[in-house]
Amino acid sequence: MVVLKTDGAISFPLDRLRPEVRDLASKLQNFVREFCEPAEVAYENHMAGRSGRERWVLDAVSPCIEELKRVAQSLGLWNLFLTVHNRIPDTLLKSLHPSVATRIVPSIYLTTEEYGILCEIMGRSFLTPEACNCSAPDTGNMEVLLKHGSLEQQQRYLVPLLEGKIRSCFLMTEPDVSSSDALNIQSRLTKLPSTMEHGTTEVKYILNGRKWWSTGAMDPRCEVALVLAKLEPSPSSSTTTSLAHQHQQHTVVIVPMKSKGVSLVSKITINPILNSLL
Repeated sequence: MVVLKTDGAISFPLDRLRPEVRDLASKLQNFVREFCEPAEVAYENHMAGRSGRERWVLDAVSPCIEELKRVAQSLGLWNLFLTVHNRIPDTLLKSLHPSVATRIVPSIYLTTEEYGILCEIMGRSFLTPEACNCSAPDTGNMEVLLKHGSLEQQQRYLVPLLEGKIRSCFLMTEPDVSSSDALNIQSRLTKLPSTMEHGTTEVKYILNGRKWWSTGAMDPRCEVALVLAKLEPSPSSSTTTSLAHQHQQHTVVIVPMKSKGVSLVSKITINPILNSLL
């Protein structure tokens, strides 16, 4: 049951939660009230006077963020977005140092409904989602890497994200087309098989495209992007232009932000959040 109050606010009855989740919700409420809300002043003071690219340098990251992260971890409020449906696989945990594995596993794997209720609490302070490592677009990117990444990709990109050491972005929207219809995406991933000197075949890819409204791409901690593109077959492959084929062309590519050819072209300012053109 969702309760709609007379002032328009939405309230969720905590008695619907499991006892251990009620305790977690109580900890989260106290964390928001005692730590995150008071830290908003320090955050705003730190950002005061910074504009344009000055907002996207490492020095612009308020020290209060890392302090809030440490408190959230100590309280068991870390990586709460990891639900019973997207647990960290044992194969990954066993490949890590025990201290790292312990650090990234949430105190409780929540249900989707339970996490939704806790998100309502997190939303009371704009600092809380990042403090609990539950910020978009990182959460969605981590879920993609959890479900579809290889063990090597998970070790290289997912683990630092789960530790809160780096950030990420998801690149879909493009400047020249209506990107809400993914059939219009113009970024292309071209598959180029090539023969190596020792006689085995290595498959190489070339990614070309422009993206904008790239939330978080200018964050100095952003080290990896997940890029939506259309996969073009190698020149020797037979192709078809059927509608079914059009809906089977899309893929998501992991691109380290420091890769050769990745350029942050310009900033886009609105309300007054900055995005970027890549």
